[in-house]
Amino acid sequence: MKVKVFLSGAALTLLVAGCAHDIRHATARRSVDLTGGQSPSGVVEFYSDRSDSVIPIYSVDKNGGVRKVHAVGLDAGGGYDFNRYETEVSKRLVVAAPAGTQQFLIDGEGPLVRVPVSEGKATPVEIHYKLVDSGDVFVTYNADANVLSATEPTPEPKKKR
Repeated sequence: MKVKVFLSGAALTLLVAGCAHDIRHATARRSVDLTGGQSPSGVVEFYSDRSDSVIPIYSVDKNGGVRKVHAVGLDAGGGYDFNRYETEVSKRLVVAAPAGTQQFLIDGEGPLVRVPVSEGKATPVEIHYKLVDSGDVFVTYNADANVLSATEPTPEPKKKR
């Protein structure tokens, strides 16, 4: 008795896609505008004191709604699995936001950070993040953030031609 094994293209694609990873590389800087056209505004500059973990940053609106902004925590060129984090990663994240107190959440369940945004100024936020354990569907970590005094915004890097 002969047994024929046949995998259709769809079945083979599912087998292969289940193991595939979308490996991307962190950028040096990423800018996001959350002003919605509101004025006056300033910026919040997020960065990590380490470069060994992807740290998602979420904005929290006045009604408590949470929205993923992007992530920090890797040096430019550092690889990460986009399928796992579902966001772009950069060394420094510059978020334009309306003037006043804005709220951000570190890594979805981490500390809530209240940032005073000043018109035309940049407020640096240094994130202290230590990965304790990581699995396929969970991450255990310790995190906190220091909100520093507002300064002049960091100039945008010049683009190479």
